[in-house]
Amino acid sequence: MPGYSEFGLKARAVMLQKHITMTDIAAELGISVTYVSEIFKGTRKGEKYRKKITQLLGLEEEASLCQNN
Repeated sequence: MPGYSEFGLKARAVMLQKHITMTDIAAELGISVTYVSEIFKGTRKGEKYRKKITQLLGLEEEASLCQNN
């Protein structure tokens, strides 16, 4: 997917497998879909939410990406 950060690519892959939408993530976190998209693209750091997204998607093994990207 063009335009996504490494974190965003991994998150989107899991979301597709689990049939989770950005709308689902945004609703769970209480933020806008646009903000979620910007986190995935890397245009916003979203430090407060990246760990929560990682946990929601079961990407705990990818937790280092929350700090590195």
